Amino acid sequence: MLEYVIELEQAIVTGNYLRIVWIYLGILLAVGITQRKTLILPKYRLKYLIFCLLSITALALWALGLLTWPTSGLMLLLLVALAVVLGHSSRGKLLWPCSSILHDVSGHIKANEPEKAEQILYRYKWCFLDPTEKYSYYLTQAAVAFAKDEARRSIEVLSWIDVGTLNADEKVRLDLLRAGSFTRLGDHKKALQIIERLSNPSDEYLSQIALIRASAAEHEGDLARSSEILLNAITATSDQLKNADYQRLLNNYGRIQRINKNSTDSLHYYRKALRLAKDLKGKPLLHAAYQNVIHSLPSSSGQDEVRQLISEYKSRVDFTNPHDVLEYYNYLVEFYRQFNNRNKLFEIMDEGRERIYPLISRKEQIVCDISQLRMRWNGGVLSPAFLYQIEDQYPEYANLPAVEQFRCYMEIHHVLQRLKEGGSLTLSQEDFFTQNRENIRNLVPALEDHLCTVPEYCVFEMCQVIWDIIRGKKCGIDDYDKEEVLRMLEDIKEIHLVHGNFIEALKAGLDVSDEALGQRQYEKMWEYTQLAMDELQEIQGHPAEIPAFIQIACYAYNAGKHDLAREYLDRFERTGEHISHYADWIQGYYFGLKQELGSSA
Repeated sequence: MLEYVIELEQAIVTGNYLRIVWIYLGILLAVGITQRKTLILPKYRLKYLIFCLLSITALALWALGLLTWPTSGLMLLLLVALAVVLGHSSRGKLLWPCSSILHDVSGHIKANEPEKAEQILYRYKWCFLDPTEKYSYYLTQAAVAFAKDEARRSIEVLSWIDVGTLNADEKVRLDLLRAGSFTRLGDHKKALQIIERLSNPSDEYLSQIALIRASAAEHEGDLARSSEILLNAITATSDQLKNADYQRLLNNYGRIQRINKNSTDSLHYYRKALRLAKDLKGKPLLHAAYQNVIHSLPSSSGQDEVRQLISEYKSRVDFTNPHDVLEYYNYLVEFYRQFNNRNKLFEIMDEGRERIYPLISRKEQIVCDISQLRMRWNGGVLSPAFLYQIEDQYPEYANLPAVEQFRCYMEIHHVLQRLKEGGSLTLSQEDFFTQNRENIRNLVPALEDHLCTVPEYCVFEMCQVIWDIIRGKKCGIDDYDKEEVLRMLEDIKEIHLVHGNFIEALKAGLDVSDEALGQRQYEKMWEYTQLAMDELQEIQGHPAEIPAFIQIACYAYNAGKHDLAREYLDRFERTGEHISHYADWIQGYYFGLKQELGSSA
């Protein structure tokens, strides 16, 4: 290339225009040959041809005497700068202003401010006109949606990318983000299919691939396989740059070890994850890391460290950021509820509410109140004043989207139903209870319409909406279509099985047994109970089996198999888990069985 430059200089001095053109064409040809792999793609080939045309035009105008040498030289200098920009972008990187914009967006994602990130992208979308820039724009837009827990939106955005314009590395990045979104949505089989089709991914993607595979194995109930995948990836990445994906590997491996009751290893990896999260300074990472370590410290010897970590955790919370505040106080509520500290629980809930509400919209406030309603009820700190407030603002819930509206009504129904069962409803609350129940049933058609719009790959959303429809159809009615409800529950089990969610399918099968018990269809109840007993053999050691022991004991008892009921109740008690950790209806089954089976259980 140096020889070309020297010859070009001599040709300029002598005024040999033809030679100048030929030399320059030679340079362009040399660039084309060296970058031939990049130029295979139309978007880069077009840029190269435009660059060549402009360069030749500048030289021709100079040769014809229409441009002075300083002017044409300046044009050529600008074209060289353009070549640098194009070459940089061909490797999937962007120069200002796009890189500056994306850097700001990334910063807001790390700071747990996805709405601000989204606003910046929307405001400067006009900067991303080039095909390469559009690719980066859509990828970042999908990442923002992912950060907002809108994986469905992420998939939609990624579908706008023209795959035919991408090089090999760009395709890998796109596929991994798609696979991660499918994992979040519950379609593990589709996520694995994408992973298996990857063409020679580089080592930098090892962590992402491992996280997707480990999640799929866990949802299949294979904790040993999930643990193996995570540990192999941690070992393989030990000498590489530590990033957010590596931190998630550490967190997830620590969680699997905790499930396996390996508390020493669990805490070790949780601590490593926390140290890395501090270095990376990503807020979502920090929240998970602090919570995991605090939760894993031994209750007997770690109280001083717990207090220290909670104080340190609080110091890292941005109290002007509603996401930060909500995440922090939600964890404290769960923490103090775990230790049944009602005074502290009441204090934390009021403090959290006082801090959060000035930062959020009125719509978010009323939805937050519903979350607080359930938390206060579960924690035994629900005051009459708070329930009256919910009643006063009840008309505002009618302005929410149908699905969100329905779930708020169901939370209200849950509390009012429990109060009614305890004989604690006032006369005005009786009317409130009746009206709310009627509103729930009236929303069922809207839920059915919504279900038709849910894509097949949105597995968790689809199954949740089906469950909502079932709850709506059953709410306060004895003459609902019982066969239809059973079919819908069977559909949920099948959907989970098809998409690689064995654990959720197991739970859904037990839901069928539960519904059949309520309908006194004992044959179907026992059919699905036996199926669950067989499925439990495949997931021994998984936490899903613990509440399943109680359910199976209950269904076995109602099938007249009292010895089998005792066996499964004993299996629950040998786990050492406290019954208060489970839903109130599971607790009801447990205490009922203890009473019926006597001390032998």
